[in-house]
Amino acid sequence: MSSTKSTGPKSQAGKLISSINAFKHGLTAQKWLGPEQQKYFEQIVKSLTAEYLPHTPTEIIMIERVAITLTKSKRLNDIEDAQYKLAKELVTQKLNGHISPQINTILRLVQGDVAQNQMKLKLQQDASLPALETMNIIHRQQNTLSRQLSKELSELITVIKLRKNLEANSGESRQIEGSDESEWDYE
Repeated sequence: MSSTKSTGPKSQAGKLISSINAFKHGLTAQKWLGPEQQKYFEQIVKSLTAEYLPHTPTEIIMIERVAITLTKSKRLNDIEDAQYKLAKELVTQKLNGHISPQINTILRLVQGDVAQNQMKLKLQQDASLPALETMNIIHRQQNTLSRQLSKELSELITVIKLRKNLEANSGESRQIEGSDESEWDYE
């Protein structure tokens, strides 16, 4: 009964909003998350096409799969970089906001400004790691994509070698079929 009343958004804006309802991190997104990812994907396809010179629709599909995997891998690297930058920024904000003026004065008197800045930097470096759970998810996805990329490249190379072997063999058979029959002795 509820399905007859609740059929989802009707307007384009509502549909767009609902299409990102489950968006959390972009690790498993089926769409590009921006025009820069689309452009990166297109550059990879162009580059791989120039390198492997596909002749069949299957080879083209395989090149696109490799490009998708590489684009997702870049997305993960960008997310990882952003996580580290965010963690570092949060630590910097905490350090700047939570060290009281009295402690700053004491540190300056005891250690001097240089020592205080070095201590802040050390604390920042030690504490600026992203959440372990987030990094575990990112690293699992990176490992999965790495294995997937290896497999896809291996399959692409195998298919291209197979095609080249078939082309070479069919060229040889044409050569045999088209050879001069006067050389054969039928007596």
